[in-house]
Amino acid sequence: MNSICFFKDEIIDQKQILLQDEKRLGHINTHLKSKVSDIVTITILDQGIYKAKIVELDLSKCVLEITEQTAHKEPWFHLLIGLSRPQTIKKVLEHSTTLGAASFNLFKAQLSEKSYSQSKIYENSKFQTYMIDGLAQSKVYSQLPDFSLSNYLNIDRFKDHKNKYFLSLNTTDTFKDMSSNDLQNPLLAIGPERGWTKKEETLLLEAGFSPIKISQSVLRVEHAIYTSVGQLEMLRL
Repeated sequence: MNSICFFKDEIIDQKQILLQDEKRLGHINTHLKSKVSDIVTITILDQGIYKAKIVELDLSKCVLEITEQTAHKEPWFHLLIGLSRPQTIKKVLEHSTTLGAASFNLFKAQLSEKSYSQSKIYENSKFQTYMIDGLAQSKVYSQLPDFSLSNYLNIDRFKDHKNKYFLSLNTTDTFKDMSSNDLQNPLLAIGPERGWTKKEETLLLEAGFSPIKISQSVLRVEHAIYTSVGQLEMLRL
């Protein structure tokens, strides 16, 4: 991890943070090989990114003192994803958060397996751990993405979103055909592992989503997302 993440309620006063959990202590002691007075980067979720000095450290606890806030970026894209196998979703949550995802909207698509929505990663907000790992990797984003899980494609909730796209092999349009204004705050819809049905593509078109082709090949769900976001990020620079 490039930054150590904390929830706001872990701040013991305005400037100090106490951590005692095995994962983060192990990172500081074993991977960073830190010592007292070292400066590390920390992310306070939904607040910002900071430099902090280690003021106490042993195998059971670490006390950090915040020294300064550093620049951070706002998340910039949204994902609407047909439910796929849990191992795929774990990767999507982590790596898309690293890239700047603002929200994940998962739903059971017509070709999604019924069992996917019953995965343990959706119990007790366990899915958040993958997003937190993504923020720790990024070192520039601090906002925990919004998350929703639905048993159907509730397309009405996105009717007011302006720039909406869905990945499809049934088009020749690409992101290069869009203006810079069309690429701001995009919502990307990605089908499950077995793809969209014709009915779903029709529903998306009727709801104002534009079809986009990102590759000549049929990509895995996670690769389709990373490829899409990479193309968008390049065009937005």
